[in-house]
Amino acid sequence: MSGYRIDLEKIKGWIDAKGFKRVLIQAPPGLWPEAVRVSEFLRENGVEAIIHGGSCWGGCDIAYLEAKSLKLDAIIHMGHSRFLESDEVPTYYLECRYMDPEPLKSLLREVKDRLGGCRRIGVGLTVQWLDFLDEFLAWLRDLGFEPHVGEPMGVLRYRGQVLGCSYNPLLRLEKMVDCYLVVGSIFHGLGLALQTRRITYAGDPHTQRVVKLEESVKSLLKSRYGHIQEFRRARRIGVLLSIKPGQRRMKLAMELKRLIEEAGKVSEIVVVDDVREDYLLDLPHEAFANTACPRLSIEDQERLRKPLLLPMEVAIALNRASWEETIRTPRYMAMKLSL
Repeated sequence: MSGYRIDLEKIKGWIDAKGFKRVLIQAPPGLWPEAVRVSEFLRENGVEAIIHGGSCWGGCDIAYLEAKSLKLDAIIHMGHSRFLESDEVPTYYLECRYMDPEPLKSLLREVKDRLGGCRRIGVGLTVQWLDFLDEFLAWLRDLGFEPHVGEPMGVLRYRGQVLGCSYNPLLRLEKMVDCYLVVGSIFHGLGLALQTRRITYAGDPHTQRVVKLEESVKSLLKSRYGHIQEFRRARRIGVLLSIKPGQRRMKLAMELKRLIEEAGKVSEIVVVDDVREDYLLDLPHEAFANTACPRLSIEDQERLRKPLLLPMEVAIALNRASWEETIRTPRYMAMKLSL
């Protein structure tokens, strides 16, 4: 199936064992062709399958609401590992790991050229490449590197795993390594680079590129500081509260609202599902505090135009935290206030 490891019989075994008759298949757009194939297989085996056409940003974004509304028995969630500790609707996480290690092995030529000044490397892979983690570490050792990986913790279910919002096992290795290598995409590498003062490289097996992210981080932080200054001038602030199961942070939203009002500004909590430009631009708020996905403040900021600050950026804007002591530390992208 297009290079992904998808065990249809295992899915069927799970459904049969539970006695499910109607399931929702949720996948990111890149996996919709595979979602259709899973749907066809289930239909041929007497299971009614409905394909979810909405967002699927990660394991935090499970379509419980839709499944409940349609009175479906279960969800097959594709492309991500388990994020939540428990499910509101029975959910099968179909991770869709790659079957061919060759792109990963071929990337080693670029790794050798780009990381020549490092010996001890902190290594993280997205879930799709994790079947080849031990092979990749052995290949790095053959090149003379000393690779280190983090152990599972929190929402990271596997040794060596990274998510776009979670890197804690790697960050704990900071004093042990000379640099980091995140294999997946620039997106995944950038999330780590913003939280560490160690040089971070992003390796993409599909493009066969290894990119040093230092200049990108400096440019991005300069832009973020400008948005903090805009936030300071704003009078009415919206605090975004997501309804997505893994992004629903009511306590944090209330804390931020209180902090903003203590600073003499006006604030309302704004409930959202997907954070959309047309909605935010129509709202009367001049700026927003983000309690949903931290990557919205990084990747979507320019499209949204109004400042969309991370919790600790709000604290910096309100002079409750220091810019210098927050950036390039784990506090910076944490979805909590650390004052």
